[in-house]
Amino acid sequence: MKLRNVYRIVIGVLMLISGIMSILLTAENPIVGTILLCAGLAFLITGITRHRRYGDEPESDERSSKIGAYGITYAWLTGLFFMFGLFWLDYFNILRLSEQNALALSILVLALSAFIYQIYLFRKGDVDR
Repeated sequence: MKLRNVYRIVIGVLMLISGIMSILLTAENPIVGTILLCAGLAFLITGITRHRRYGDEPESDERSSKIGAYGITYAWLTGLFFMFGLFWLDYFNILRLSEQNALALSILVLALSAFIYQIYLFRKGDVDR
């Protein structure tokens, strides 16, 4: 097992234990415990999943790095056009959003488009120039 996966699993277990202890000891304010539980689960699931998927093989190669870079670039351009559209919709009073809602939508568009572009490019197999 790769050392980084062992670290992920150990950190996940420690965060889960800390979260449970925090929830039990501070019953009136379980926010910190809940955050620790969620982060611990994320670390634990990531460590186990990456070990099962890759084992001792390399996790990335030149092709996957290239696909990742192109996917992030396409997502950045999508986010830029989306924010450009939001600006003009606001300017012409077609759609009025608060700053918080506009930022939340922009973050959502950037994250989802990066995920979708990378899935598409990995299924396609390679990036055409």
